Order: sequence, then structure tokens, then C-alpha cells
Amino acid sequence: VEKGINIFYWDMMYPGAEKVKGMILWWASLSGPMALPGDYKVTLTVGEASKSQNFTILKNPISENTLDDAKAQFNFINDINAKVTEIHKALKNVKKLRTQITSLQKSIKDKNKHKELLEYAKTLVEKMTKIEETLYQTKSRSNQDPLNFPIRLNNKLAHLNSLTRIGSYRPTQQAIDFKNEINKQIDIELAKLYDIFNKNVKILNEKVRENQIDLIQLD
Repeated sequence: VEKGINIFYWDMMYPGAEKVKGMILWWASLSGPMALPGDYKVTLTVGEASKSQNFTILKNPISENTLDDAKAQFNFINDINAKVTEIHKALKNVKKLRTQITSLQKSIKDKNKHKELLEYAKTLVEKMTKIEETLYQTKSRSNQDPLNFPIRLNNKLAHLNSLTRIGSYRPTQQAIDFKNEINKQIDIELAKLYDIFNKNVKILNEKVRENQIDLIQLD
């Protein structure tokens, strides 16, 4: 098609926020925003063969929003997803760190000899878990659990995404204020986690070296 292909913009979506396997969220969206009206190019590559085609995404003719409104909604949803992705990447590192510390604890046979190391590792996990539970409702194991346990910061932000993407409108001032307030709370908790990752983990590794712990031990 020499003149290109025309499709409406609700058919095209940008990538959303990073997901965490098994995570239960209440009325939340991790989906990306709809593509804005404009000119695009699609490329299909199979092996060494590649084919490109220009196309245009048209504004929905029945929509009352302006291009500026669409851009505001687009950027707002992307900002939300970027922060949710940051949370979820941090939570994945929490899980990874907890797994490794658990392996370390199990590998230590002489608990009295390495008491200080074990206490430090235990305290680190406790601090990390407290932050984790502020960022995500870890008690939610089924779709009914959000009715029994309050949602946490990541769910509140993802819920805002689900509300903002209803229709094609720029975010309200109330939505903007809410996002800014939640982000402040999230950044405080993430800063604590990054401090653990960047400082406490290094201290723990140093203590492991000082105690000359062999991770693999046979009975």
C-alpha cells in the first residue's frame, strides 16, 4: 500500500510496567498508554529478510479530547508505569536477596561461633521485609485477599493507572496530586531498600569473608 495504512489509535498500545510473577493486585493496571495519533513505521524481520511499512494512527473521530490532552494522558501513564517498574524490580531483588541469605543461614552449622553474622543477616531480612510489606501487600495470595488486607503503595499507583486510562482525557489535578503524594512515599521506601542493597549487603559479604564461611558444606 503505497500511501500507507490508517488505523485508529486505540488499537496500538505501548509496553506497560514490569510484572512480578504471582503478584495479586486489586483493580490495577500495568498496561501502557495508547499510542498517540501520528506517523509510524512497522518493520517485520524474518531471518535476514526485512520489510517495513509506514502507517498513520488517526485521532478517534468521536473523541472530544485534543492532541495535548492525549499527550498529557500518555505521559502520565508512562510516568506511573516507570515508578511501578522501579518498585517491582526492587521487590525482585528483595526476593533474590532473601533467598541467598536463607541459603547462607542454612549453610552455617556452628550457630554459636557465627552468632554475630547470623544476627546481622536476620536483622537485614527483617528491615528489608518491613519495607517490602509497605510497598506491596505480601499477604495477598488469591484474588479475594485484597478484600481482607489493605492494598499497598504499588497497588495504589497501579490503580491510578486503571482510573486514568478510562476514556481519552488528560489526568485531573486530583490525579496528579495523588500521584505526586504516593511517589513521595514510594521514594522514601525505595531509598531505604537501595541503602540496604548498596551498604548492608556489602557489610554482610564482608562479615561472611571474615567468618570464612563455606557455602557448600557436607554432613
